[in-house]
Amino acid sequence: MDIEYEVLKEEFVPLTKTKELLKDVEDKTFEQKLAFEHAKKFSKITVQKAEELRKELSSLEMRKLKDTDIIKIIDMIPATINELKVILAQTQVAFKEEDLQQILDIVKKYEK
Repeated sequence: MDIEYEVLKEEFVPLTKTKELLKDVEDKTFEQKLAFEHAKKFSKITVQKAEELRKELSSLEMRKLKDTDIIKIIDMIPATINELKVILAQTQVAFKEEDLQQILDIVKKYEK
């Protein structure tokens, strides 16, 4: 029996938000259970901190920094420039050292 779903909205969300969204789902599908366990294990900050960090990173005047990059940064909470470079390695744009340092300085304010 195939169940069809209609996608109402597609949005990238950090792991901590995924954990929050799936927390109250009683009859989780197999995929939802896996996603929930993954989010519980690897989310590093609270939903509130993640939202604040997202807003602050989004407010930077860096067109190179896309929403998907911001979500990855929130999920990983890099501690060093090199970790941040790894997270941003898939982008086709090079970031200046001072831009990376600015991002890292903001992220450090939201660490646990």
